[in-house]
Amino acid sequence: MKALPARPGAQRSPMPMPAPPSVHPDDRAEGAEVLDEHPGALGVPLWGALRDFMLWVQTPPAERAALFGPAAGAARRAGLEGARDEPELWAPLLTLCQMAEDPARADQARLVHAVRSLARWAGRRGAPATRLAFTQAAALALPGQPAAALEAARQARDLARHAQAESWFRLAIRQARGHDWESYAWGFIGLGVLYMRAGNYPAARAVVCRALRAGRKRRLRGVMGSAHHHLFVFESDAGRTSEAYQHARAALHAYGERHPRLPALAHDLGCFWAEQGCFSRALPVFQAALPLLADPSDRVMGIANVARASAGAGDREQYERARAEVMAVILDPAHAAIASEALVVIAQSDSNLGEWVRAEAAAAQAVEVAGERGEGRNRMVAEAQLDAIRAARVVARGVRVRESAALAQEAEALARDLHAQLTRRARQGAAAA
Repeated sequence: MKALPARPGAQRSPMPMPAPPSVHPDDRAEGAEVLDEHPGALGVPLWGALRDFMLWVQTPPAERAALFGPAAGAARRAGLEGARDEPELWAPLLTLCQMAEDPARADQARLVHAVRSLARWAGRRGAPATRLAFTQAAALALPGQPAAALEAARQARDLARHAQAESWFRLAIRQARGHDWESYAWGFIGLGVLYMRAGNYPAARAVVCRALRAGRKRRLRGVMGSAHHHLFVFESDAGRTSEAYQHARAALHAYGERHPRLPALAHDLGCFWAEQGCFSRALPVFQAALPLLADPSDRVMGIANVARASAGAGDREQYERARAEVMAVILDPAHAAIASEALVVIAQSDSNLGEWVRAEAAAAQAVEVAGERGEGRNRMVAEAQLDAIRAARVVARGVRVRESAALAQEAEALARDLHAQLTRRARQGAAAA
């Protein structure tokens, strides 16, 4: 994607910054999401620990001595019976019980460490709302650390809590301005991803351009690579292929061979070529990137695109294998952030081989999932895919967008460079293992 030029002075206007966001996004009791994900005996001590910590954080230090009664700590320890089968929880929960015993002298660093430990545990247990609740609580206790606000923002974004995510990103930008330029730039990139998912491309371009300027000024290669990467997606979606390739090449240069986002760049370039019908160009890139996708959701998207490119290239056996692997896990809550997009890709792969019943079911499911999560862009794409399937039912395999000789040459060079770098990196990883 690429960004459109901003109006003169438009990106220099002050950006309003809201107050720190609330930990709970609705009118229910604070921490209710913890009880939703842990309805049994384990949920009660977790919920109580979150509530106690939030009360402690939101109370001025001079007033904390009177927060809890004299027997509060003992009562909290007695309530840990529900966590006896979770050894990882004992130390952080006991730390928070000690806070209730002597809140005036409780050490903030130890408390935050305990809260973050609970967040990590929730992440490993597949409880994203609980993870977010404790991550946000830790961030509220660390107003001078924008990285904590960024972590909360990204988790809220992935749970489709868009208003919360925007508030956290903007808070991180405000906290970072003037001293932590890397977090400052990442805050704008995070906003760009959020706006893109909601379908607000003008806002997404504007904030990513701000991140790129900050990255250039401060020589932050990772930020520059990510900004160029997102601008490639913007430009390619807008049909500005030459500009898109310029950003892709700049991202490839800024990332370098060892950067963890290199496989994602390869994936996005492969998607662009698949959209153009250049499946033979896209498939080797998807296949080379797949072994390097460590994140489970990224891997699901990679497999979905292998299915699509295989179908476009007429390789039914590989299409069937990849499709089955995606559909077996796509409704797992751990993949909620990419489910609608992956289903659209599966519908496209089905269409490429004329599997219309499958295609219609996958596209309809994508519309439903995107609607539930408020993903405006994905829902629009899924609805267009569904309409095309129902109305036309024309096999798209082999239909290519015409490209000039110069653009074709640049595309083939990018594909070769990406494939070579990904292959070398995979070999180095295998050798190290």
